[in-house]
Amino acid sequence: MQFHIFISVIITFLFMKIAMGLRVEGQKNIPRDGGVIIAPNHLSNWDPPIIGASAALRREVFFLAKQELFSSNKFYSLLLSKYNTIPIKRYGIDKKSIRASTFHLKRGRTLVIFLEGKRSIEKSFLKPLPGVGYLALKTGVGIVPTYIEGSAESIIDLIRRRKRVLVRFGKIIDVSKLNIKGSLPERSRELSKLVMKEIMSLGKRCLR
Repeated sequence: MQFHIFISVIITFLFMKIAMGLRVEGQKNIPRDGGVIIAPNHLSNWDPPIIGASAALRREVFFLAKQELFSSNKFYSLLLSKYNTIPIKRYGIDKKSIRASTFHLKRGRTLVIFLEGKRSIEKSFLKPLPGVGYLALKTGVGIVPTYIEGSAESIIDLIRRRKRVLVRFGKIIDVSKLNIKGSLPERSRELSKLVMKEIMSLGKRCLR
């Protein structure tokens, strides 16, 4: 892990712990080596730094982010590229991003992909996109379903501890042990649906 990323992870994690009451569970479910996809639900713009800080204490992570963020201004684009972020088109097939994602996964890196592809404004789960399933099937890497809660709450409520941010990493899904039939697009959709079910299950457990 590069030094500037390491320092940023420590500072961000401490800020999240102090300001947001961040609680992280299941970090040991992230393997120490080998390619893996971390697939969280998506509630707010806080999610990337929250997941990045929570997972990167275990190992360095890479992100997929919407291409619009890179075109907003040059400074922001440079900042994102310095922090392991890969641009992706949200609509249609983005072959360049697929190649970049495959490159990193096959070289044993960790890639964070928000399963729904966009934030859920209503704080409910959205329909999963097939991208996570497709990349896992194409590269053979495992998927760590990840549940986020509380990141869309107001910062005042979080500071006053009326609400807290929770990140829960689930057990890894080994795609080699799954028996999903059909074409690659069909299997990709079914695998992404399976990941969403696991995320929802992680969320239900936190309500008990």
